[in-house]
Amino acid sequence: MAQSSAGPDVERGASIRLLWTGFAVLLADQVTKKLIVSLMALGHSVDILGPSVRLTRTENTGAAFGLLRGRSAIFVVISSLAAVAIVAFRRQIAKLARSEQFAFALILGGALGNLVDRVRRGAVIDFIDVGIRDLRWPAFNVADSAIVIGVTFLAVRFLFFARPGAPHALPLPRDRETE
Repeated sequence: MAQSSAGPDVERGASIRLLWTGFAVLLADQVTKKLIVSLMALGHSVDILGPSVRLTRTENTGAAFGLLRGRSAIFVVISSLAAVAIVAFRRQIAKLARSEQFAFALILGGALGNLVDRVRRGAVIDFIDVGIRDLRWPAFNVADSAIVIGVTFLAVRFLFFARPGAPHALPLPRDRETE
């Protein structure tokens, strides 16, 4: 991952941008979920682009795509740790390329969006439903989308575009023999 040599003012601006972008994702997620909850009954579907793209109100007590249902408490802890880690490492993240900073902001906002649901409702509101006939992708939401986009971008960037010896987003453990 590319790292810039930014001064304190640039890093402060990048940290603020990270937090505001994360907040914007959180806000977009919560507003869309509020609309869905106020306009649709649980289980109700509305075709948007024919039957291929629908709005279907569901609730998920598990992880993304309905995995590990009923384990909401575990995901409260995981979401909290992810959000705290991103905020705690915001100065290091601020030194990364803007695209990488944006990916971390997406993950932060998404983690907080689903965390709010889990704490307030005990389940996450999902409503984006895509597929063909009976072959449907599990319903998801804005927060899920933000997390998947951010994590995928960082994974692709790290796996396929990282240069050997380039600094990483988070400090890696040092080899004890070289200290």
